[in-house]
Amino acid sequence: MKTDFPITSDINTLDVATLLQNGFNKETAEAIYAQGKEVVIFTLLQLAALALHNNITNNNIPITTPSANIPVYQKTTIKKRNKKPGAKIGHKGHRRPTPAINRHETHRITHCPDCNTKLNKRNLVRTRLIEDIPDTIIPEVTEHTIHRDYCPQCKKIVEPVVPDAMPKAKIGNRTVVLSAFLHYCVGTAISQIIVIFNAHFHFKLTAGGLVDSWHNLALVLKPWYDAIGEIAKASAVLHADETGWRVNGKTYWLWCFSNQYVTYYIIDRSRASPVLLRFLKHSFAGVLVTDFYGAYNAVVCAYKQRCLVHLLRELKKVSQSNNSSDWLLFSQRLKRLLRDAMRLRGTKNSMSASQR
Repeated sequence: MKTDFPITSDINTLDVATLLQNGFNKETAEAIYAQGKEVVIFTLLQLAALALHNNITNNNIPITTPSANIPVYQKTTIKKRNKKPGAKIGHKGHRRPTPAINRHETHRITHCPDCNTKLNKRNLVRTRLIEDIPDTIIPEVTEHTIHRDYCPQCKKIVEPVVPDAMPKAKIGNRTVVLSAFLHYCVGTAISQIIVIFNAHFHFKLTAGGLVDSWHNLALVLKPWYDAIGEIAKASAVLHADETGWRVNGKTYWLWCFSNQYVTYYIIDRSRASPVLLRFLKHSFAGVLVTDFYGAYNAVVCAYKQRCLVHLLRELKKVSQSNNSSDWLLFSQRLKRLLRDAMRLRGTKNSMSASQR
């Protein structure tokens, strides 16, 4: 049915033809017109309101468009929850733990700050804890004297390993790890990282030196990365998903495989099944939990489980086009079962072994 309403200044021109132009069939249009012009006007105003709502909320934006690519003025306003913010009354409070005290300072004035009258001393004291970073951070430069001695058994010169930096590196491990965290975990640009270290830490870095140190760090961490992948593949239950990922201005895909203990990531140009088959080796012995994306069907699994949230979305989607009594009864029972399962999962830690 069309939702365009032909605005007119003369209501006498509203007739059956007008209703036919807006998508009603002849029988329906005649039935509406027979009830009077007021009903015709009301019906067309309802269509106009529907068209306005669709233009505001949809804006002809494809459902696959990432949220970040949608202009702010075209996004729908999220309704606020009626739930009162904050924890319930009687709930255990959440606050930062009291830090260890490193330094003490005493503050006292001799004259009133308002009238400059000399004060009479009283034994009234209060304390206040302030936690802050040092006002001046100076890089620590350490000269390592490495003794090289001869091993008569191996018949060669040997020396101890210096653990504070990677081989042949002049930048220490703490600096490399912090800069890598800022770039890869927080998303800080390389130029911004250089500004932070140069201005706040008085630590002179270059873009080339940072990237080179990160490559060396990746080589050191590669065995741990591979070990996490093996733990993920040995899971009894493994969740899998993928999302867009930008690499040098090009769209790649970030594949995520997660269980209760580890999360394993793969960044690849492809969003197709070969990435899955390369990781899971064509089969998986546990339960693979995914959405309805077809690439996951290429993996042979002992069991497959669809994400519960996606199942609930599918139930809602089907209910918009199927309102039969059989479907409504089935969907209500299935939604109740899924929500009971999620509530049960949330209370698992408080259940005894026999209850599980």
